[in-house]
Amino acid sequence: MAPKPKPPDPPPSKLYLVSFGDTMTALLAFFIVLLSLAEEQTGANLHTGTGSFVQAFDGTGLPGAFSGDTTERAVQQVAVSPLYLTDEPEPTDELGKESGNEDDNGIPIVDRQEDVYKRFLNELDRLATVQKMPETEGEAVFDVFNRLNPEPPLLTRTHQEALLRVLPTLRRNNYRVDIIVWATMPSESAWLRASEQATQIVDEVISWSRFTPEQKSHLRAVGKPWLYADLKRPVMSILVRKVDALSN
Repeated sequence: MAPKPKPPDPPPSKLYLVSFGDTMTALLAFFIVLLSLAEEQTGANLHTGTGSFVQAFDGTGLPGAFSGDTTERAVQQVAVSPLYLTDEPEPTDELGKESGNEDDNGIPIVDRQEDVYKRFLNELDRLATVQKMPETEGEAVFDVFNRLNPEPPLLTRTHQEALLRVLPTLRRNNYRVDIIVWATMPSESAWLRASEQATQIVDEVISWSRFTPEQKSHLRAVGKPWLYADLKRPVMSILVRKVDALSN
């Protein structure tokens, strides 16, 4: 009688993945709770930790010439330097600035987002001349929905009548007028076209007005994109601002 054939071996069990997934979820929740209870919530520690993490990944692997999916060198010739957590200052980046929780002068950074914003303002002040605008005491906006002329002169009779009602305020030293042309869509080309139209309108106003050079400097051309999908977009807006005479 022939022997009974041996049944095939069962496939490897993957039930361990359930416990593994539960463990990883518990660890993730644990570290989230630790992060939520931390005293410092600005993200500076996260920035420092992820920086070291990225550097560790950049330094791993087998150096050498690669062809296809494999390497021609089977042995790693340069060992990866180990990373240790010490109290020493962190290495500097390409700009020579420390990437830790201190600025260039060694002062601890409490709010990294605020520190980056201050660096941006300092760089802007270095590249361009920035003047503080006078404090605004009040303002009023007049919207005009009539279309501009396709060719110069851009102002129609309706636009001229609206401007004639507010332009006399420029004869007062503490008033400013902004002529805003709204772009037809939020794109760079439409924004540029709106700015050019606003500049042409200001030139037209100056050509038939009798303003002094100082009064002309209080008239400004502005091109802006319209970002409100639920509101009807005006073609042009006239913004009249009353500023503080002492801060002027």
